[in-house]
Amino acid sequence: MAEVSTGFLKIRYNDGRTQRFEYERIGETMANVAKVIQEGLQLGVLMLQLPDPDRLLAIPFTSIHSIEVVPRRRRCPAW
Repeated sequence: MAEVSTGFLKIRYNDGRTQRFEYERIGETMANVAKVIQEGLQLGVLMLQLPDPDRLLAIPFTSIHSIEVVPRRRRCPAW
């Protein structure tokens, strides 16, 4: 099975709005995923680097109802 190189992140906010972001899955390992999630939880903010225009988006976790990652990894890190 070929490795998928593009992923999608769908964020559903508490007010019902949704946003979808596309990203390249370069160098995505279970250790990297766990590290990013852990850092975000410690900060209380989801940080996304967006390419066009080059900017950084900070979304407080208190505003987020759910986050969906598609396609999912074959195996999720064990927490």
